[in-house]
Amino acid sequence: MWAPSSRRSVAVAAIAVATCAACHRRREGDPTYVTARAQQIEKNVPAPGAVHDCKPEDLAGGIAMTQRTLLQLAKIPIGDEPEHADWTNPTALDSPASRVLVDPNADPDAIKSAAADWLLAPFYVVYRVDIANAPMALGIKDLKRGTLGARVIRYDRSAHPTCVVVFSVQNDKDVSDLAIKKSDRALIDARIVNALREDLTQQYLLSVPGPKPVPAAP
Repeated sequence: MWAPSSRRSVAVAAIAVATCAACHRRREGDPTYVTARAQQIEKNVPAPGAVHDCKPEDLAGGIAMTQRTLLQLAKIPIGDEPEHADWTNPTALDSPASRVLVDPNADPDAIKSAAADWLLAPFYVVYRVDIANAPMALGIKDLKRGTLGARVIRYDRSAHPTCVVVFSVQNDKDVSDLAIKKSDRALIDARIVNALREDLTQQYLLSVPGPKPVPAAP
């Protein structure tokens, strides 16, 4: 018969194997539930003054996404409004799970893992651009400094808004002044349009309330 110490060693080894297997077991979620919850979030846009102001700490620790990414998650068609454009919805604001779920080339196992992370999030943060008053960035010859009016909205796991931050950003003054100076033709040059869009995206990322986005690896 085995000695008691031998039996204890076998028992400890069995527990270690079981624990190791549990550690490596991947969490999986159903992406269809992500779609359903995203649709609920999209429906529950708060009216001005309907919820209280978020504090900086209220925006850290949840799953984040731009309005454009939310629409993709909800499988809602995206129009051509500037508020839903790529440059007003920088993907740097999206949490990794949100990016994986809208990536058409993502691995199926990665999608299930991202869905689990997304569904188990303690809350959601949506970066929503309400007004894109930037005519030159849209190729319109209205020589004024571009502005974006936006909100950061926090939602609970039941897709109800719990707090909001209202903010706005403008084109850098020097960038805007140079664009105005160079716009001496009937149409705005495409290079100027792109420069103004890139600048507004950068100003948005620099000014957005809450945790700052981590730059993508080169």
